[in-house]
Amino acid sequence: MQADERMIAFCGAQIIAGDEMAALTGACLTVRGERILAIGDALPGADRIDLPGALICPMFVDAHTHLGDAGAKELGIGLSLEQAVHPPDGLKHRYLASLDAETLVRTMRCGLLDMLHSGVIACGDFREQGLAGVRSLRRAAAGLPVRVVILGRMAELEQADAEAMEREAEAILAEADGLGVRDVEAYPPDLLSRLRRRYPGKIFAVHAAESSAAQADSLHRTGRTQVARALDWQPDLLVHLVHATPEDLHAVARAGVTAVSCPRCNGVLGNGFPDLAAWRAAGVRLALGTDNVMFVAPDMLRELDFASRLGRGLAADPRALDARELLQAATLNGARGLKLDADLGSLAPGKEASFLLFDLDRPHLRYQHDPISAIVHRAGRADIAAIYVRGQLVGY
Repeated sequence: MQADERMIAFCGAQIIAGDEMAALTGACLTVRGERILAIGDALPGADRIDLPGALICPMFVDAHTHLGDAGAKELGIGLSLEQAVHPPDGLKHRYLASLDAETLVRTMRCGLLDMLHSGVIACGDFREQGLAGVRSLRRAAAGLPVRVVILGRMAELEQADAEAMEREAEAILAEADGLGVRDVEAYPPDLLSRLRRRYPGKIFAVHAAESSAAQADSLHRTGRTQVARALDWQPDLLVHLVHATPEDLHAVARAGVTAVSCPRCNGVLGNGFPDLAAWRAAGVRLALGTDNVMFVAPDMLRELDFASRLGRGLAADPRALDARELLQAATLNGARGLKLDADLGSLAPGKEASFLLFDLDRPHLRYQHDPISAIVHRAGRADIAAIYVRGQLVGY
């Protein structure tokens, strides 16, 4: 996508600006090429676009996805986590094994387009199927404006030895952005620690405490929780933590690890719900993801709304969560966890000019008194009037 090098000032809209997600009125967002030049007064010489009744918001970062099952929508509804997604015999893996390469690429590309239309600019994808899976997702994303952080996964074969796993991991890490580990039980912990030290620039992520059974089994066999064991090898992202203990949450916060919650998928799989109010109280850096496309539409607006209502309801306290912090969880915190925050996650000078225009004159957004709460609790993808990626209007 070739950026226009003119200076363009988008004026007249409310702007959600900076890492703090401040709602500004009376300011202009000035763009040149792919980057934001300034937020404030329109710069001299800029072409002006007036946007009365609009809201400019950073695009979303979906911190945890599984695009490989984008062609299996609704197939696994009613199945347990183990029946639906555990290798090698879970429904998802049988589905993936049945696909030819072109169908896989085509369905993943469809999933990425769905994300884009929902306002997602980047995602972190746990890509099954080893190095071949990494390459398939690269092909699916080619030419699309969505930034895909690919976290590859080694095979989980009963007869595989540690040396074979290590060779496969090194091949994956040579091409992928990092590793997406299914479970702390999947690979020897010393192997993960060794890879972590050897590839400090890569992203390491792991599912942990997703089910009560997995957490209980870890405690029974090792005397430690899945979260505590995962933290031993210093991952960048921990995903789910549905059954994390209070001690787990404080340890995650101390370690500065980004924790990714996917409450809609947790719910549909019957795994329970994360206590997001407890996460907040412990100081955990929360990011949001949508998880498996086969179960959940990759729509961060729906995830935001559900997470806010869930967290407040479980806590029986309407003040338990904060809309501004939730918006950060859907934008900036995911970008930080995926090491994209130099470019994405918030609107600030020097960052990419990738943003959404919401139409506040749509009937169910008209008369709102808090634009951030309106995004979190009320807006839908139909309210996105325009999407700009790196300074260019995206047609869809």
